[in-house]
Amino acid sequence: MTYKTLVKDAFWQIAWRILSAVWGFAVTLIMAPYLWPLRYWDYYTILKYFAIWSAFADFGTYVIALRELGKIKDDKVATALEFGKYTGARYFLIAAVYVLALIIALFIPSYTSNPYIAWWLVIWMLFSASFLAAGIQQIPLQLYWKMEKITVALTISRIVQIAVLAVWVYFIWPNVTFDSNHPNNTTIMAFAFVMGTVLLSGIVQNIYVHIASKKILPVKVVFDFKFIFALIKRNLKYWLGYYISSFHFLLVSILLSVIFPTVKDFDYVGIWSFALSLIEVLLIIPSALGNSFIHKISSLTDTEKKNSYWNLFIFIIWIGFVFLINLCVFNHSIIHFVWWDKYISTPWIWWSEAILPYLSVVLLLSFIKQIYNYYFVTFDYQNDLLKVNFIWLVIGLVVWIPLLMKYNILWWIITQVLLEVLYVIGAIYIAFSHKIQPNINYKSLWKILLLMILMFGVWYFFATLFDYKSFLFFFMFAALLNVIILLVSFKPIKSVLKEI
Repeated sequence: MTYKTLVKDAFWQIAWRILSAVWGFAVTLIMAPYLWPLRYWDYYTILKYFAIWSAFADFGTYVIALRELGKIKDDKVATALEFGKYTGARYFLIAAVYVLALIIALFIPSYTSNPYIAWWLVIWMLFSASFLAAGIQQIPLQLYWKMEKITVALTISRIVQIAVLAVWVYFIWPNVTFDSNHPNNTTIMAFAFVMGTVLLSGIVQNIYVHIASKKILPVKVVFDFKFIFALIKRNLKYWLGYYISSFHFLLVSILLSVIFPTVKDFDYVGIWSFALSLIEVLLIIPSALGNSFIHKISSLTDTEKKNSYWNLFIFIIWIGFVFLINLCVFNHSIIHFVWWDKYISTPWIWWSEAILPYLSVVLLLSFIKQIYNYYFVTFDYQNDLLKVNFIWLVIGLVVWIPLLMKYNILWWIITQVLLEVLYVIGAIYIAFSHKIQPNINYKSLWKILLLMILMFGVWYFFATLFDYKSFLFFFMFAALLNVIILLVSFKPIKSVLKEI
């Protein structure tokens, strides 16, 4: 595998997620003014509730399947047979977990008392299930370097969703008022239609991915329960450790929706959720790189793995710093131009743009943590994630969550930053305890860090001199910043990618 092949495959996966962000912004531009903060918080609550369960239903099958199928992918007959078993396992877990999720939702008072949530949980459950189904079906595209098909699938599905949503919002039912907490048949049905467009996008994406993957690797789904239960038993500790490492990010959104429900007019939580939704879109980037990487590197020697992963760490730190610079320098402009001024701070209170810089630190730390997760899978020490991550989860539940409940949602940000720091420390501890730490090249690390810190300082200074009231001026300044970053970073980053 040449670095060009890796970069090409990773490029399409990152492009897929960037495109997802762009289309997501477009959907939000339509949804946010239409739903208002209260109903947008309902929309976000449903999304986060099933995100917790989708991570539960995944059970690590995607990463494990990539690692194992990558070893035999030259034999397409054997690969198709094994892939059919992994697909059957994913479908079984989807069915079991989502039925449980729906039952539990019926016992959450802040959900059942809210008609905007209670009546339409099934729609979002079906969307989330379709997303998971598409996820496992894309493995042939991952194995055989065809991830551009995912970009096409996402584009088509989002265009269909945006077209239907725009026609509904601007032409069919434009005058629905969601700015109060008094539901009626009109607002409930309008909200349901918005949810329906999300499901529509999931169905379209699923169909396209199924057709594209089938052309590469025809598969018959196999429900081999002996295989399924062996998979669950073998990967239980890894899955729990990996799940816990992301659980705090998902759990806090669920807790916020329970502690500050929309039925009691807590609209400001919905306003804060915009910043978090932007960060969550970007969190997929390390997974894109890890998925491109893991099924090729598993056959290398331990020394080669350590060298390759070190360069991957450098690359992901650089990407994280680029986002951190942009989210700190342009935080106000991003919220202002992507969404609307309802989500901008007043002199007396913090809104979405005020917490973006803090969440950008969370993003960088999470990037590092996620690459460590792939690193441990490669060395078959993934089960060690459980004991370390469990400690930090307990700290979060026992110490920080009560502070969130007793005081205010500012503790949400403090919790996110501190937990990510502890997760990274825990990952480093695992690597050193097993003597599998990456072969560190301090020269390359300091070169990248000093470069990015210098760029951050210079551009943050210049950003304070301007007020980006013009979208064109903001776009030109942001484009100039990122072009300069890429030009200055090109040579060192190119050498890093070659070493991967």
